[in-house]
Amino acid sequence: MTRMQQHKCIGLADCSELPSEVVCYDEPMAKHTSFKIGGPADLFLEPRTYEELLACLQMVHKNDLPYFLLGGGTNILVSDRGIRGVVISTRCLDKIFFTGDVLTVQAGATVESVCEAAEKHSLGGIEFIYGMPGTIGGAAWMNARCYGSSISDVLRQAAVITSSFQCETIDNDPELFGYKQSPFQKMKSCIWEVSLQLQEADRSSLRKAMEENLADRMEKGHFTAPSAGSLFKNNRDFGAPTGQIIDELGLRGRVAGGAAIAPFHGNIFINQENATADDVLSLIRLAVETAWKNRHIRLEPEVRLIGDWAVEELAFLNP
Repeated sequence: MTRMQQHKCIGLADCSELPSEVVCYDEPMAKHTSFKIGGPADLFLEPRTYEELLACLQMVHKNDLPYFLLGGGTNILVSDRGIRGVVISTRCLDKIFFTGDVLTVQAGATVESVCEAAEKHSLGGIEFIYGMPGTIGGAAWMNARCYGSSISDVLRQAAVITSSFQCETIDNDPELFGYKQSPFQKMKSCIWEVSLQLQEADRSSLRKAMEENLADRMEKGHFTAPSAGSLFKNNRDFGAPTGQIIDELGLRGRVAGGAAIAPFHGNIFINQENATADDVLSLIRLAVETAWKNRHIRLEPEVRLIGDWAVEELAFLNP
């Protein structure tokens, strides 16, 4: 289906049951990604309540439209041609609730706000992720990991909206989680809320740990320029972190158009000057092909390539 055909279908979609404030057409995705890159989404929906989220999901199902659930836009690279179909943003679903030492959070709450709320209530266990951009729903979906801990370590349960539009609670099963893997990745469900099992802790100690983690990220250059954080997954079988491997291959600092493999870290790709998605993709391809040719290792992107990509553009990822 061409963009013109798809856009015509979107224009015919019945959004009458959604408040006008929730609906936007041809929304530039560069406004909603940490890379500051990405063409327009045909239809962009931003629900503010559970009922509006449910109505959005029912609408795309009723109109048989493809859709993408957007959290903080921090772990994706959106095509310059944009996204055909519908983007449902969870950004306005950001309420946080406390019940003793259990923190229940709507999916669109930022990681920063969750950590700050936990620290304010002297609850520890989530501070390891402080400084990581994105939403708690996205962190749960990808089982975000840093400093030796993962979201699954503190996840108690998650409430999801199923493909039959029922709200279902899923308890944490450690066997279903792995390195950057979660059961949500295999479900046709939308994470609505997550509950985190925390524990009482000294507030000053929590604040110190959070500030140290943030300082470490800043020192590594995570916020120097627009990026999506670590571009590739680390693989213990490679014998070294991916950033080190890319450094040793002589690729750190390489430039393509307005994009670059950061001169300060081999596994951070940055938008240094009005980069396009194609600029970034060319550097991803360079790293993948160089690592295979010289080390016979297959680098696997952690950043998801979203939107209107041609099959041949991404063929190098699945040789």
